[in-house]
Amino acid sequence: MYINKRGKGKAVVLIHGWGFSGKIWEDLLEGMKNKYKFFIIDLPGMGDSSIIKPYKIDNLIKEIHKQIPNKVTMIGWSLGAQIAMKYSLKYPRNINHLICISSTPCFIKKPGWDYGVDKNFFIKFKKELSSNWQKALKNFFLLQLIRNKRYKNILMRFEKYFIKIKPPTKEGLEKALNLLEDIDLRDDVERINTSTLIITSKKDMVCSYKASIWLQSAIKGSQIFLFDSSGHIPFINHKKKCIQLIDEFIKVN
Repeated sequence: MYINKRGKGKAVVLIHGWGFSGKIWEDLLEGMKNKYKFFIIDLPGMGDSSIIKPYKIDNLIKEIHKQIPNKVTMIGWSLGAQIAMKYSLKYPRNINHLICISSTPCFIKKPGWDYGVDKNFFIKFKKELSSNWQKALKNFFLLQLIRNKRYKNILMRFEKYFIKIKPPTKEGLEKALNLLEDIDLRDDVERINTSTLIITSKKDMVCSYKASIWLQSAIKGSQIFLFDSSGHIPFINHKKKCIQLIDEFIKVN
């Protein structure tokens, strides 16, 4: 698994979401340079990382654990936050701070869980991914955005991001999508005892903000910040505020 290391200072691990790579953090990194030593992960089959076998959550966090130092701050976005939560459960002594951005303990709607994606919609998306993964990926990316006065600016930044990156592999997308389908942490997150900050948005079209509110109630002592006017990518839509939240959380906790 490829992990890009840069900077000096306290160790901060960054885990991106489905379909992206570690380069999605570039705006955030630019605003946080000279503060931390970053370990920027490319999930298997995305960015510069090859597929791992088996592509299972437990194997994935073992691979991450091999390549990061002790006592880290772990920041995960979307699927990356699910992986970070799982890591904090497996290696609680190795993580000082957990920051979950736009995430959920369970991505799929289930009996007793109304804050997930409809199962039929998810199955349809998987079929689209299988038949035309480039189109499915583009449609998913557009879900990240909200149509407001900053829409064109954010869209241009997304387009620049896609020009720079190595495209994900179809296998990597399919395997990671299976993770999203399988992960269900609802019965586990109450055991997280790491200092936790949850960042979400009321206009997130991918992971309902209500799932983040549920997480905050389930993780003892956790804090939450809720944006009113952001989509699934608050660290791009509201970069300065996210940097402020992260810096203050690491400093105080």
